[in-house]
Amino acid sequence: MGHLERIFTSLPWWKAEKESREQNIPRERISCNFLGQGIRHVGNKLPFYNDKIDSKLSVLQTKLFSKWVANILPQCDAYIGISGSGLHAGRVAKSRGAAYIMDRGSSHIRYANAILQEEYLRWKILRFPINPWLIENEESEIEEANLITVPSHFVEKTFLDQGVNPLKMRVVPYGISLEEFYPVDNPPTDCFRLVFVGQFSLRKGVPYLLEAFRAFKHPNKQLIVVGSVDEKISSLIKALVDNTVHFIGIVTRAEVKKYLSTAHALVLPSIEEGLALVQAQAMACGCPIIATPNTGSETLFKHEREGLIVEAQNSKALTAAFTRLADEPNLRNRMSIACLERAKEIGGWKVYAEEIVKVCREANKVSLMELI
Repeated sequence: MGHLERIFTSLPWWKAEKESREQNIPRERISCNFLGQGIRHVGNKLPFYNDKIDSKLSVLQTKLFSKWVANILPQCDAYIGISGSGLHAGRVAKSRGAAYIMDRGSSHIRYANAILQEEYLRWKILRFPINPWLIENEESEIEEANLITVPSHFVEKTFLDQGVNPLKMRVVPYGISLEEFYPVDNPPTDCFRLVFVGQFSLRKGVPYLLEAFRAFKHPNKQLIVVGSVDEKISSLIKALVDNTVHFIGIVTRAEVKKYLSTAHALVLPSIEEGLALVQAQAMACGCPIIATPNTGSETLFKHEREGLIVEAQNSKALTAAFTRLADEPNLRNRMSIACLERAKEIGGWKVYAEEIVKVCREANKVSLMELI
């Protein structure tokens, strides 16, 4: 749209080159600082590396990256800082009369930390909590930012529940790459197939999904898991799966399209995230969705029109949803048609970009008024 001045990233230069080509972004507009991320990446392969060490290094990486951006930030009208990495540059931008927008892709950091800690305790799995400094840093960003962008009303609610000024909040849902995602096949007629796409982890509500699927009575059922599996829950998974659950691993976006097109429903029982992209991708493939509100689903689609929205951390509700869609093929077909229509309404990423530009202009006016 002609507004981009610079992107600052912790990607290594060779990945930045790849993104530059794929996203049609001039390479000279991408500045990379891979130092902190690189140290953590290498450290993760060492036998003595643990969550405590990584927590300390994540603080160091955040400080170094934030100050690096601040030191080389060019003149601009608006600066968008991804949560956790934007504080110093945001202050520099504001001192020049520019706007500072904080962008958070998932729920408020305190909410996320608390609900994940509760979940790990429930399943008796060790988790090192988010470093307190990182929480305080993000809360300083919330205070400093002119406006805050989030992808769903679920995320907005977690901010409001933490006492954030509602006048600062702007909900801007993500788009869909309609050129990449569209129906390429049909679901099988000889079985009922569910697909999960994403990291198979506690954050994604995996135990509830597996409990629900095990309780789901169907003569020929399949659960296809596309994505990586969190090693911390491998023993928990083993106790809950049988030969009706198939682990595919990480695949290309083109293959994701195939799995979404050939599933009777996408199931996403997350307990915490912002707005799972795979939901819109599923709709673009005509695949109905079973999801919790904590996926941002209520911002994307309506219950019983494009899919079913069920309570988080509730295996019985998931089983009931599986049974309903399996028993009501006409409902599934109506949902599939509604999904395709809704995907067109959401539009591609250009719609998202246009909304972000509107927020930038609005934030710029707020920043100038604060200076006056």
